[in-house]
Amino acid sequence: MRTLRGALVGAIAVLLTSTTVAAPARAEAADPPAAPHTAFTMHFDGWGYIDGNFSYEASRNTLEIYQQNANGYALVMRGFDGSHWHDLNVTPPLGTRFTAGQSYPTRTNFSPQESITTLNVSGDGQGCSTGETGTLDVAEAEYDETGKFTAFAASFSIPCGGTDTAKGEIRFQSSIGYKATDSWEYRLQMGRQPAGAAGTPQDVTVEVNGTEPTTFGAASLSGANPAAFEISANTCSGRTLSYGETCKLTITPKASAIGAQTAVLTLVENSIAGKVARLLSLEGFDARDAAASPSYFDFGYVPAYETSAPKTVTLTGAGDVPITFGTASIVGANAAYFKITNDACSGRTLAKGQTCAITAVARPAENTQGGAVISLPDDSFAGSTQLSLGVNGYKSDKGTYSTMSPYRILDTRSGKGAPKAMVGSGKVVSLQVTGAGGVPTDASTVVLNVTVTGPTGSGFVTVYPSDVARPNASSLNYVKGWTGANSVTVKVGANGKVNLYNAGASTHLVADVFGYYSKGHECCSGYDGGQYHALAKPIRLTDTRTWGSRLPADHYLNAAANWNSTINPRVRAFAVNITATSPTGSGFLTAWSGYAYGLPNTSTLNYVKGATVPNFAVVPTTPCDDCGSATGLPSIGAYTSTSTHVIVDLVGFYDDGTLPNGLRFSPAVPTRIADTRAGQGWPARLGPGQTATIAAPSPVTDADTRALATNVTAVKPTQTTFLTVWPAGIDGIGRPSTSNLNPTAGSVVPNAVQTMVGPDRRFNVYNASGYCDVVVDVVGTFYRYPPSAPADWEAGARARGAAPADPATVTPTAPAPDRAKHL
Repeated sequence: MRTLRGALVGAIAVLLTSTTVAAPARAEAADPPAAPHTAFTMHFDGWGYIDGNFSYEASRNTLEIYQQNANGYALVMRGFDGSHWHDLNVTPPLGTRFTAGQSYPTRTNFSPQESITTLNVSGDGQGCSTGETGTLDVAEAEYDETGKFTAFAASFSIPCGGTDTAKGEIRFQSSIGYKATDSWEYRLQMGRQPAGAAGTPQDVTVEVNGTEPTTFGAASLSGANPAAFEISANTCSGRTLSYGETCKLTITPKASAIGAQTAVLTLVENSIAGKVARLLSLEGFDARDAAASPSYFDFGYVPAYETSAPKTVTLTGAGDVPITFGTASIVGANAAYFKITNDACSGRTLAKGQTCAITAVARPAENTQGGAVISLPDDSFAGSTQLSLGVNGYKSDKGTYSTMSPYRILDTRSGKGAPKAMVGSGKVVSLQVTGAGGVPTDASTVVLNVTVTGPTGSGFVTVYPSDVARPNASSLNYVKGWTGANSVTVKVGANGKVNLYNAGASTHLVADVFGYYSKGHECCSGYDGGQYHALAKPIRLTDTRTWGSRLPADHYLNAAANWNSTINPRVRAFAVNITATSPTGSGFLTAWSGYAYGLPNTSTLNYVKGATVPNFAVVPTTPCDDCGSATGLPSIGAYTSTSTHVIVDLVGFYDDGTLPNGLRFSPAVPTRIADTRAGQGWPARLGPGQTATIAAPSPVTDADTRALATNVTAVKPTQTTFLTVWPAGIDGIGRPSTSNLNPTAGSVVPNAVQTMVGPDRRFNVYNASGYCDVVVDVVGTFYRYPPSAPADWEAGARARGAAPADPATVTPTAPAPDRAKHL
């Protein structure tokens, strides 16, 4: 019901009688004003923003007094003190006069009314709305012959809105005295004050200005936040003061919280107001404070289960009092996603302007928007400094494999990918692999089939990333005049290249790219890469020796495998060891998806008459077409240029990225972990029927390693033999009836081998006949996804996934070769 009353003031338009009384200069210890008295007092209570006690006297203020104005008010008074103005108007019911000793009910109106005593009061533009009722007690009312006051004295009370009250005294040329106190200001604004500590005290001065002494009672605090203030000194309570005398209440701010706090100071007194009221306010701030830059840790989008780049927040002492920190910790629903890596703030004390810094990293789960808080206890009023952490985790394709149609990217015979010339001894071919044949720039690793042809002598080739020193490893060994290939999985250098180093006689080099592993796309693009599912026990899918006849020249066969209706549609490639044995002449074998019209112009392995030549390959699959009981199953094709027996051993498969428990690939610079010639990994060469159990060392593997990508070399066996590799220490998994290498006596034969490892990261190598040295180089590892948190991650900050289960037992199906056709 509070409203601006500017209209009331504006209504005083025509003055029939007016008196303006200017205030004289006030002297020290002045005597009370002598009768007759012209003054009014005003007390607002419950309004909050205009509460206070004000008095206007001709002896010390400017007063404007109007009688019988144009709107018919009997008396209008307006007072100014330099900072404030208040006014009132009063008139009896039209056609009547006030009588001394009478009490009149009043109502606020914009003009006098019949049968109603009109009383309007306002202060600094605020007052009671029309229709508010109150009481006017008249003590003196004398008129001249024209009906104008010659003397008037009254007191009034208006409960505006039922809770807000206006009270006061009116004197016009009256002989009756009055009591008055002044608080002068509506509120005491104490500004910013330190929370939890005593601030700067300020005084509230109360002045007595009536003709009669005023006696003061108790002072108290009430309202919203009385505990935020203290009456620390009081010269008012219990005293009686006369005109012009003052007393003080000293208020000490004691902010009990951060932010705005208010209270009401009340001093009881015995005037009509009954009390002096003053609104108190302050803004609590922490004298011990620190400002953060940036204001929080924003890690943005981070691949799931990978550790982000570090982020640093700097704290600067920002308070007037030094702030001392305790030990920082991470709290919140997703605390496990974050880790403090460097903390220069815990235990520090920062004065204003001094700094310290905290560095953290994030490691989120996939498809998760995670948040937490670094809580740094301190001695501030708040008790701690809180630094928010936020990260968006997304599922990355890092370590997944994408198949591609075999594409020749190097052939020194024709000058493709390198100069048209044999590669000399000690020379390096720097081969661009990204951007070639569809290999993207974000490939971390490529799978190549590297072929040596026409060497002038013996030697070996090492394939390695272009941005590292040449490792002590070999990828392919050759002898004079030999044409042979080996599958090579090699990490790509930062410039998108790999190096091929020739350690022997001059030779031509050929390389075909078959696929690549991703180093991870930015969020949140789609991807087609698949995860690897290794077989604990490799399985023979096809062996034409069981047919009683070789695969004829210029023919192909299909090799299919059956898991179940969930796995089969999601198989995208087979990891196989393909062997040509007992060919009737020289030729080559090509493994591909089996699509009859998609045979690539590349080779998987080369052979000569009577030889046994294996090679590892990752071969895209297609549903087998017209394959009898195997129709619709995932399958690959194997084509031969010359009649030969063909063996296909399955060591694992790649899915479309959707099956659970898949493995992902982490490339490595080729690292030698076993060389029986030097007693590394196994103390001596393998004898006939002997099995070496080799442990992959911790610098190469970790707790999440489930399989290895290796290059295994058989060195100069004393008899023609075969080597078989399989995981060690897995219950129920014995040596499979497959082979990985088939070296002849005195030869040096490498082959890529992908093998699972046992729970202690060991694997077996079996030698069938004679004595044979074995060399094993690791080119990468397959790890479970999601991976474990790093070993140095905070306790409890784990985002582990379940260890992958082996796929269901494969039911091999080896359909007869398709009818003879020219491809």
